Amino acid sequence: MKGHFKNILCVLHDTNEQEALVAQAKHIAKKHQAKLTVLLVLDELPPNANMIMQSFEYLESQSTLSQTAQSWMDDKVAQWSANYPVKGEIAIGHLYLEVIRHVVSNQYDLVVKFTENQLTTSITGTEDRNLLRKCPCPVWILHRTQSRKYKQVVAAIDINYHYPQHEVQIRKQLALDVLSYASRIALLEYAQLHVVHVFDAVPENILRHGFISVNEHALQNDLQGIQGEREAELNRLLGVLRLELGDEAYEYLKPQCHLVHGYPRKLIAQTAKACEADVIVMGTLSRLGVPGYIMGGTAEETIEQLECAVVGLKPEGFVTPVRLANEND
Repeated sequence: MKGHFKNILCVLHDTNEQEALVAQAKHIAKKHQAKLTVLLVLDELPPNANMIMQSFEYLESQSTLSQTAQSWMDDKVAQWSANYPVKGEIAIGHLYLEVIRHVVSNQYDLVVKFTENQLTTSITGTEDRNLLRKCPCPVWILHRTQSRKYKQVVAAIDINYHYPQHEVQIRKQLALDVLSYASRIALLEYAQLHVVHVFDAVPENILRHGFISVNEHALQNDLQGIQGEREAELNRLLGVLRLELGDEAYEYLKPQCHLVHGYPRKLIAQTAKACEADVIVMGTLSRLGVPGYIMGGTAEETIEQLECAVVGLKPEGFVTPVRLANEND
């Protein structure tokens, strides 16, 4: 069953106020009995630094930066490892690029980090977006003020399969993966699991502005058909989940299902908030297929509206567009 992490990478933006993040990463690692590495990513010296410094001074400054950072990391790792083993590493460069390169090189299966922006509760930072779009493993983004104790876990699934046939199996597997990861988190945290799917027929903004004319009776029939279709698929996925978890664990979990009619880009986040979600697990799949897809518009808009932690998953077959440092251009 997916959702069990074995090799976790905790990413630090800087050396300030990171204890809560490391504590949460250790909490997750302990629950999964996973290896944990803390990576501090520092910006390179400004691009024009080598123009105003002698070349040997520039190289010496870069070296001093690495050595000082490594010394800080060694001291912190000694503290963090008091009750659970932690490794520490330093990288200098562009944060999301360095993180993805470490993930690929070391086969990490989860990245944990704070939101990039400290002054807002939404996930809108460029680095966060790039990781959610391009990191090949799940990315778990936390808010700095959030408690480590999760009581409500939301699995936001997309079970609309009205797409080209080559996409359907990818979408079905991603929906099941979202359920599996969310179930694992809920079980380990002794939390309630909510399963959310939002569906509509004709997008409401098109109807509202009168761009098309729709027969109300036909629309209601379509909606009933869509709702029945989604209920059947949701029940199928829950049946697969029961087989994966076993009857005892599934009955303990008792997933609460929320099949909601409306505009997904608004109502996924609204439903998660109504469930008092502490964390939401969701896919970041767009129409461009695998590999080489970007995060879909619904996922981006939903994430911007959320005030809880987010775990973003990629579909099977995703290949990061980020090149390793030793690859030729």
